[in-house]
Amino acid sequence: MRKNKLLIARHYAIILRMQNDKSLYLSIVIPAYNEEENISSTLQDIAQYLKTKNYSYEVIVVDDGSKDKTAESAAYEGKIFPSFTLLRHSPNRGKGYTVKEGVLTAKGNLILFMDADNSTRINQIDKLISAILENNDIAIGSRRIEGSTIEKYQPPHRRFMCNMYIKLSSLILNTNINDYNCGFKLYKKEAAKKLFEKLTSDDWSFDSELIFLASKLNLKIKEVPVTWQDKRKTSKVKPIRDGIKSFTSLIKIRAQKRDLS
Repeated sequence: MRKNKLLIARHYAIILRMQNDKSLYLSIVIPAYNEEENISSTLQDIAQYLKTKNYSYEVIVVDDGSKDKTAESAAYEGKIFPSFTLLRHSPNRGKGYTVKEGVLTAKGNLILFMDADNSTRINQIDKLISAILENNDIAIGSRRIEGSTIEKYQPPHRRFMCNMYIKLSSLILNTNINDYNCGFKLYKKEAAKKLFEKLTSDDWSFDSELIFLASKLNLKIKEVPVTWQDKRKTSKVKPIRDGIKSFTSLIKIRAQKRDLS
């Protein structure tokens, strides 16, 4: 018990020091494409939770050419935050491009990106912050390690595709990560800027490229168990098409970054 109290006190002291080094402690980047149905409740959930915290933060929503009222809903909810930015581009460019735009805009000492559908809620961030404060550069939310909780599973065909993608990523990129694509990752600012400036993947394969880049640059990564639920009502996954695309994307990443140092 005493050891736990000392650890908490140490983490709190580090948080205060990081916050005092520069004015902004945390940036939250939320990529959004046609998320009108979810974005308001996600932003409200973030605001409610962070009321309990004593650190400064900003929220950045990046609208990826949505065809619905995602941007309007986000702008309306943005008034509840002390610092809020809405970025928009058109046409749709892909999740990798969208997250990159938000991260390169972010000013916090720590930079989180999370999915707009709130599949992993902001209340999981404390575990990731603790991992960063243990001298890691990146903390990755994981649905596939001990301690994680899945409240609602993906359909079987999506789980199959995810499992195949993880195996392909590990094999082709020579990285050892259990969950590449969980949309809940926290970076130290220096690591985030270094990685995203080098990022070339605009689509969903950007997660694997970032992990590959981090391994080549000898950045320290820790996977953290999180609570997650599938929020997608429909799926556009096509096993043969997307399987081929996954393979070619990973080969391209490996080839482009072979000599990175």
